[in-house]
Amino acid sequence: MKINAGFLALLLGAFLLSCSSERVAGTATDTENTIAGVVQLSDGTLASGVAVRQVGAARLVSQEAYLETQTDALGAFAFDSCLGDTVSIEFRYQNESSLEQAQILRGVSAKDANNLNVQLQQAAEIRGHLKTTGSAVKLAGSHFVVALDSTTFQEDIYAPDSFAMKVPAGDYRLVIFPADTGVISKLRLFGYSDSTIYHRISVSLSVGEVLDLGNLQWNATIDDPEAKILQGVVYLQGKPAKGVSVHTVTDLYGLGVTDESAFITQTTTDSNGFWQLVAPQADSVDGSFRMEFRGKDSLGQAYTGVSNYIDKEDLTGTSNSIIQVDSVGLLPAASLRGSAFLVTNPSDSSQQDTLCWAYSIRVGIRGTSNFKTVTSCSSVEILNLPAGDQELVFYSGDEIVLRNLRTGEFDWEDYVKSVSISLPPGAVLDNQNFTYTPPTL
Repeated sequence: MKINAGFLALLLGAFLLSCSSERVAGTATDTENTIAGVVQLSDGTLASGVAVRQVGAARLVSQEAYLETQTDALGAFAFDSCLGDTVSIEFRYQNESSLEQAQILRGVSAKDANNLNVQLQQAAEIRGHLKTTGSAVKLAGSHFVVALDSTTFQEDIYAPDSFAMKVPAGDYRLVIFPADTGVISKLRLFGYSDSTIYHRISVSLSVGEVLDLGNLQWNATIDDPEAKILQGVVYLQGKPAKGVSVHTVTDLYGLGVTDESAFITQTTTDSNGFWQLVAPQADSVDGSFRMEFRGKDSLGQAYTGVSNYIDKEDLTGTSNSIIQVDSVGLLPAASLRGSAFLVTNPSDSSQQDTLCWAYSIRVGIRGTSNFKTVTSCSSVEILNLPAGDQELVFYSGDEIVLRNLRTGEFDWEDYVKSVSISLPPGAVLDNQNFTYTPPTL
């Protein structure tokens, strides 16, 4: 029986298309190159069932197409088409529903990638709690995406809420942005730039590491063309400190700080300990502000630090757009324990008022995010404090008092008291007791 050559070509093409559709997902531009290799687990055994994704090397955070296949029983995989001349290859090995091991190869040249030998590593994890603020909150809604830039590793989150994302070890930019592309288009229409819509934080993860960034904030505001840039360097044990969280403190006395931690990870330091942030607007600063830092050493011990106070005038000067912050050396985090006593009769400071349980006192360290409200009968414990000479601040926790202090209706000196203390690195300053006498009850 004779077979028409054109019909044979048609059948062959259909067969190849069928094979390709079973091995890849998404769309691709065929460059007539093949990407193939063998995958091993971290213990050297061949890894079957590993999800392998081919991603464009210049991929931005969006819903761009990717190619995907899986390793066979011998740990082998292959793509018979490429997204471009240079791509990234992502590997995911899951145990049940959890990502257990992973790897990512960046800048893979399609011409030289037909015999890859890949060994997976234990996955790292990024954790955080996302909040939203700023003038764009109502436009943005609550549905967000937390992703690693130029990869397909991402998680959906409805703010305010926490997230935990398993990823390969390495250096990345963590990006937070609204999940709805229509929302992004609307934000751009209202004048919000991509630099505020896509909030980026540099992160660095070791094999198996759990990186807890704490509180994160998506804060979209209209760009200020006159905004200045803060920058500096952080050291840990005499060496540049990588992955240290950085927070700007403008509320020096904690009048707006809730009882949950107010430390917001706005950025992290790079491998040279260097950090950079947009400076706060001058009208949000009352006299001066400060930078606060939190990190960990290789054993997981918490280290903290604060900068010198930065004058408000530095934000309004026109001579330089860069504000250089003095270098900061981190020390093991300190803690404070003590008691707050309510004394309504200053002539007898040893006599605590019998209504102490009904009166609240705000306690914290000036120029940091560490403030909390306690009843005056209760003990006080504050953790993760910057060591060294600090100023312990305390005042009435009554909401009416706080509101009038914020607006300037009450005389500051009548309500806000402070005492100088020295916090020991890596230890607890114990028996730190103080009395508070309010102007009125």
